[in-house]
Amino acid sequence: MSKNTPTLRSHFEQMRTALRIAILFCVHGSFSGCTTPWEKSALLKDSTPNIARVQGPTERGLRNLLSRRNADEANDSDSLKPLAGTDEYVAATEIYKKERYANAQKAFQKVAKKYKKSDIREDALFMQAEAAFHQEHYSNAHDNYAVLLKEYPSTRHLDVVSERLFKIGRVWLDFPEVAKLSEVQQVNYADPKRKLPPTETVKSTAKPVFVPNFSNRAEPLFDTPGNGVAALQAIWMNDPTGPLADDAMMLVASHHARHGNFVEADRFFQMLRETFPNSPHLHDAFLLGSHVKLMSYQGAEYEGKTLTEAKLLKESTLRLYPDSEDNERLEKELTEIDEAMAEREWQQVLFWLGKGNKRAAAVYSNNVINQFPKSRFADKARSQLEDLGPEYASGLALLTPTDPKKKTFWERALPQLTTQRSSTPATAIRQRADDPANGESSSRRMRDDSSAGDDSEEIPANDDSPLLGVDPGKKRGWFDWSPPRKLPAETDSEAREIDSPESDSLK
Repeated sequence: MSKNTPTLRSHFEQMRTALRIAILFCVHGSFSGCTTPWEKSALLKDSTPNIARVQGPTERGLRNLLSRRNADEANDSDSLKPLAGTDEYVAATEIYKKERYANAQKAFQKVAKKYKKSDIREDALFMQAEAAFHQEHYSNAHDNYAVLLKEYPSTRHLDVVSERLFKIGRVWLDFPEVAKLSEVQQVNYADPKRKLPPTETVKSTAKPVFVPNFSNRAEPLFDTPGNGVAALQAIWMNDPTGPLADDAMMLVASHHARHGNFVEADRFFQMLRETFPNSPHLHDAFLLGSHVKLMSYQGAEYEGKTLTEAKLLKESTLRLYPDSEDNERLEKELTEIDEAMAEREWQQVLFWLGKGNKRAAAVYSNNVINQFPKSRFADKARSQLEDLGPEYASGLALLTPTDPKKKTFWERALPQLTTQRSSTPATAIRQRADDPANGESSSRRMRDDSSAGDDSEEIPANDDSPLLGVDPGKKRGWFDWSPPRKLPAETDSEAREIDSPESDSLK
């Protein structure tokens, strides 16, 4: 033990010495501003942030896109799987290629009904309609095309569908062409209510609307022409920029024009002019449109809007197509339209003559003369003005004020009210002021009376003169009292208020 004791003591002393040195080193470093290497590394690590894992919105979007792309590539084998019902659709297509259209139509109908939520339904509906069309079952084909356009308005088969509907519409309308003026009823200017027959008779083989069709599967059950119009309308409704849109609209307008539906024909011709300004049918739309619009005119007793619009259309046609072969006929029709418009004005003359209003009759007579001087009604209007009198023929009567206002019901029923109102001070003074026999104005007399001072004669209170009104001692009725009024004067500064005797008594 004695030998080991100095050794242990020496170790303790060495440890104590090392501890003292470390403490001195730390104290010295803290006072001198120096740091140890491990302290320096810790401080540098905290003051330099790491942004390696921070991502902005663009990086996050790219990361999500990359993850989805990787997922698609991982499931590439699943993405190449055919649509639901593809096998059955292919089998139906094989039947269609063998021209077994009836069986193919049933097969496509089964696919379209079974796979309503699959994209295969679009092609199945189209092929079902095609199979019916090749069998000339146009009614079934039209119904299937309509379902296809309703569920898939932007179907990739739109061009073919438009061609099929165009042919179906022409078949149901008995293969119509663009109408000619000779095929449309003519205007009877002498009696617009009675139309003249067309110069060329158009034979119609259409059955009545109410007769059902049970024999011909190419036609619908009822109203074959109406369904033909609907088929053509579906073309420009679903494919307005297609090559057949204006052709279909022109055929519909021509159909209505041939059958005397002038209002509908006018509507479709106007739609064609506004919707398809570059159509090759534009000239016919102007020419036939002005004709059918004039056919809607029913005479001078009815509205003349269609007459004015028809005139504007014919004038526009002459300006747009100066070399047209129909210009001579258009100019003649414009003369007839002016004659019809002059007749409308002449009917107004007769109407006001029947009412006893000479001024109104004279006004409309002058309208006939000024607006339609070459018409046959212009001479009638001049004769009528002479019959009314020289003041109307010269126009002097139209420059004078109008006739006095008629009495109201209460004024006719209560003449006492009218008499009392006419005897009020203001009315009497106005009448005296306007009377040239007095020789001077009321304002001049007022100034003379005011300058007289106290020497002027005082007017008694019970005077019944119109200046003061009714005797205040007399009991007045309900309509006898009138509020104070102001004297009319040449200027407002000379106006003076006159109080009634009752107001003087109250004072």
